Amino acid sequence: MSRVERNQALYTENIESPKPEKSSESPKAEKKQTSKNGKFLIAAGRLVMLVVVAACLSLVIPHFIGYETYVVVSGSMEPNIPVGSIVYSKKADPAALQTGDVIVFVDPARGTTPITHRVVTNDTVAGTIVTKGDANEAEDVNPATYDNIKGKVAVHIPRMGFVASALTSFLGKLVAILMLMEAWLLIEIGNRLKIRS
Repeated sequence: MSRVERNQALYTENIESPKPEKSSESPKAEKKQTSKNGKFLIAAGRLVMLVVVAACLSLVIPHFIGYETYVVVSGSMEPNIPVGSIVYSKKADPAALQTGDVIVFVDPARGTTPITHRVVTNDTVAGTIVTKGDANEAEDVNPATYDNIKGKVAVHIPRMGFVASALTSFLGKLVAILMLMEAWLLIEIGNRLKIRS
């Protein structure tokens, strides 16, 4: 094949096989995807931040309005108040407590750990309350004295006690700080992706 014929063949091949055109929609699609990614990261960051802040506030705010928080570590009140629940109690007049009320008290004979049990009878003359755990067959051996009553349970949140216990430990506080930093980072990256798109 001569040089002229070879050039002719290459010219014909270029005409018959045009180069594919670049899609004009490609940059738009890429920008749209970048914007979606940015929105997702922002939403994820806000969710993480919301969870951490809500968990912290659930422990801090009650103290300012007169409530004390306790974590249930035994199954004596199940199924009504399961293990791992957090209970919020408020000071109440011991003489006004009635049968069926759930109270938090300390039994010196059993240590200093607060106990959450239900009132069976209230002896206002002796200043003692007979208590019982819902899951227990018998009443508590030692009646709770008025002096040892911490308060009356107003509300409880199942499983929240595990979170509370974690957040009050050094490691838990460190994890919470790291999660907040991660949330802030996700939001920052998301905002930059949105600006770029």
